[in-house]
Amino acid sequence: MIFWGGRRYLKLSSASRFKMQIYSPIWGQNDLYQFIKTKDGWKFENYRCKGEVDRGGNPLFYKALASESISYPDYLEGCISIAWENVDTLNKEQVQNIFDRLSQSISANENNLH
Repeated sequence: MIFWGGRRYLKLSSASRFKMQIYSPIWGQNDLYQFIKTKDGWKFENYRCKGEVDRGGNPLFYKALASESISYPDYLEGCISIAWENVDTLNKEQVQNIFDRLSQSISANENNLH
């Protein structure tokens, strides 16, 4: 809680932007996907679309991956949900590390397939 001018404000980490750079087999380079925590999920954005998604990234994140022909592991949604749950307890770097590891895993898989 932050007190300012006699009022209480809840300090949220929602302003923190987390990034994923995932290799796109269509373009032959990494695409940028961004997440900002909201009360119920994430604000999601990439060059194709932006909007609200749930804690696991549904539906826009997965639609964006599909549009780029990017395959991903079954556990991806669970990991993104875990990141959401921990935004307020971990520091920004620790949460970004979760997204970085997921990005590397997906990209490595895409590079091995193509």
